[in-house]
Amino acid sequence: MPSDDKKAGRGVLVEAENGAAIEYDETGLVLHLSDIVVTDLARRLGRLAPAITTSAAEQPEAALVRQVERLDPAVLGDIDAWDVTRSGDWFTFAARLPGAEGPRRYLRHAAGGGIVAETGGPVLGILGLGGGRQATTWSGAPRFPHHVVSCPPPHEGEPDRPVVTLRHRSADSELADALIAVRHQAYRRLPLVVTGHELVAPGPLPVPDAALDALDVLLDRMSALAGAFGKDARLLALRVEPGPDNAPTDAEAFHRDWIALLDRLAERVAGRDLGALRFLTVADCGAWWQNDADANRPALEGFHRLALRPGMHQLIVAAAGYMFAQDGLGQPTPEAASERADMEAHALEAALARQDWVCPLMCLAEREGDVIRATFKTAGPLVIDHADPFGAGPGAGFALAGTEARVASVEIAPDDPEAVLIRLDGALLPAPGGHAPRLDYAIGGPMRDRTAGELHAPACGALRDDWQAVSRTGRALHRWALPGSIEIR
Repeated sequence: MPSDDKKAGRGVLVEAENGAAIEYDETGLVLHLSDIVVTDLARRLGRLAPAITTSAAEQPEAALVRQVERLDPAVLGDIDAWDVTRSGDWFTFAARLPGAEGPRRYLRHAAGGGIVAETGGPVLGILGLGGGRQATTWSGAPRFPHHVVSCPPPHEGEPDRPVVTLRHRSADSELADALIAVRHQAYRRLPLVVTGHELVAPGPLPVPDAALDALDVLLDRMSALAGAFGKDARLLALRVEPGPDNAPTDAEAFHRDWIALLDRLAERVAGRDLGALRFLTVADCGAWWQNDADANRPALEGFHRLALRPGMHQLIVAAAGYMFAQDGLGQPTPEAASERADMEAHALEAALARQDWVCPLMCLAEREGDVIRATFKTAGPLVIDHADPFGAGPGAGFALAGTEARVASVEIAPDDPEAVLIRLDGALLPAPGGHAPRLDYAIGGPMRDRTAGELHAPACGALRDDWQAVSRTGRALHRWALPGSIEIR
């Protein structure tokens, strides 16, 4: 600024690359506003078109003509974008952005927040409730960061953004990413998936009402986002985590309390027009140091009952938790989280296609002399994996409780591919003062050595069916049998 201007009481306080941003003169400050601020002020003053409407039944024919304003791509900031238009509160544009989506059309709210891909079909939701191993997060955005988003309520004092781009991955966003990856590879339609999780502290049920109220807010915001795009909202899955973190006193109470919780959740979702309610879970077999069968029994036997009798609910059990590796804190490793998401994606895709998805589940244990025949509910022939990848031991995860007899050998029944024969090393007599003998699978197991390499839950087994797939990590995936305990007849 020339010196004579300074003497006249004029000067520059803040200067940008394209010129002065804030100046002053004898009357006060002079602000040079950016295009995006001017556009936003115009919107607030009502000089632009109203929000997009899509229902012909609600609007006269003339109102269906959208007033579209073409804008300089610079309004979006320093991104590789073009063909920017605005209709109502949303910018629509084509861009080349980070992520596996590739160049395509996107949307962003004029008030800021995350960028979402322009998609067909309803807005889908994958939400979670619980703690433990499904509440772990990892740094880094999803592979499809503009198809997998969240819409949480704002923190106090912060502006309300209708959609937020994820900077960390969670179990819920990993599942959404896995589903979209399958569709992307097959050149199928890619949806917009809203993810969110309501954390519940470890402890006995019931879940506090505050947690359910917070889940209601997530559902409301997901529906509001879909409505802003003129779309329907559909809750693809509600992820729950029955397991040792619920600190059950006995298996019967665990089963009863979880049926009650599923009933409460179903009541909260009912009437929202979000489609059929699917509960999605993994059989949590505990942390790598939890090897005591008696301590594990209330949760694992309780989960077994829940899997057999889920009430009136669609409960999809995607996998047995012992197949996923853990770190030293008992949380899933990033690779295990990716593999878990792959298993959940396979299970959910099967459910959507009305196909069977059944992890082998023990239903009946019958004594035949010195042999116990265990019959399973399964979607394919049973296999005892002699590689024993989780270190279950020679019994393949089977053990006896309430008797002094032990497992001598295990084999698939020659006359029934859905049954296992467990030979005993002695008479099947009740232990003194004990209950009736029981057959356990993946209830307890050998103590783990933290320094021995990859850690898995000791409550594990080596029984699976013949289904297999390859995960995004390159490892083979199998449907391993779920933990269970049943009285021997």
